[in-house]
Amino acid sequence: MKYSLDKNKGNNYDKIKHLVEVDDDILAVFIVVSSQIKELYIAKNSHIDRGYVDSIVKELDLNLNIDVEDKELPIENTEVADKSILGKINWIVLEYDNLRILKIFEMDKIIYVLINSNTQLEHTVDNILGYYYDMDEMPKSLF
Repeated sequence: MKYSLDKNKGNNYDKIKHLVEVDDDILAVFIVVSSQIKELYIAKNSHIDRGYVDSIVKELDLNLNIDVEDKELPIENTEVADKSILGKINWIVLEYDNLRILKIFEMDKIIYVLINSNTQLEHTVDNILGYYYDMDEMPKSLF
């Protein structure tokens, strides 16, 4: 189920979108740019819709402003990230009781992947990151 199409989307995003089509544990993928959902692809068998995704994004924005305010570098602030001894954050996994969320940070956007929470990390997150990044860049197993 496609909600918008961006002609400039990268090949890596297409790879994740393909996983949404074939893996029942991956519910949806979307890109957020400037606090707006630019692309949304929902798995046909996921039983979620755009309203559900909007609710999640709204709740994440509220929680992140409270919980992670100083821990997460804003994407626009690459100068601060370049000066950090840790560098920029590449991806994080948010684990909730009812949902697992993978956030992949790029220079100009954040890619969100919604995943069933009752799966093993190496069967979902590891596969997604393996598809997203070149295999040379990623370790054989993350977990």
